Amino acid sequence: MTRPERANLTEPLESVTAFFGLLLLIAALAGAGLVLFQPGAGSFSSVCVNAPSVSMSDSGWQPVSGFTARPGAALAVAGQLQACLNHPGAGQWLLYYLMLVPSALVWAGVIVLLWLMMRTARREGPFTLGVAAAMRRLGWLILGGSVVASVIHAVALSQLLVMMMNAPSPWVGPAWGAVRGVAPVPLLAGAALLTLARVIRLGSAMDDEIKGTV
Repeated sequence: MTRPERANLTEPLESVTAFFGLLLLIAALAGAGLVLFQPGAGSFSSVCVNAPSVSMSDSGWQPVSGFTARPGAALAVAGQLQACLNHPGAGQWLLYYLMLVPSALVWAGVIVLLWLMMRTARREGPFTLGVAAAMRRLGWLILGGSVVASVIHAVALSQLLVMMMNAPSPWVGPAWGAVRGVAPVPLLAGAALLTLARVIRLGSAMDDEIKGTV
């Protein structure tokens, strides 16, 4: 493979990865700036979450059906049933950020591993053991990271809903949301990467055997 071919080997994935990496960095800096310099402004003065099992078209959110706010919380409809806590404590803030941070960390890791895989492909070529290893790590991160982040999100959301309102089944919606968070795209993408890693590893081994017999 010539140098120009290898330089363009990872396009357009490289440009897309750089774009989303830049967006993630900007979002992280903006969020950190708001937390540090405007801790009491806007949405940072309260914790609000949506109950994923109840939409605006449902009548089941009415208090007569068992959905009532706990002391210190308020319920509203904004596309979905929304519960807000105006004076959250440290525990509520911890649960709120547990809903957001794990998935962001997973996708930051995906961007980093994608960049490392593309760098390996440019340096060693596409069908090498290094690329197979990088692809395998990426596949496991997407599979395992998506599952872990979805479970943490579901548990944190369920706990917040329990703290904010009385509901017949406050954990059903978050649990279903966790299932939707990993299926089908993360599961298919992770399985596809692991399979391709095995194919590339086997092809690289066969290529070494052929070279050894020539």
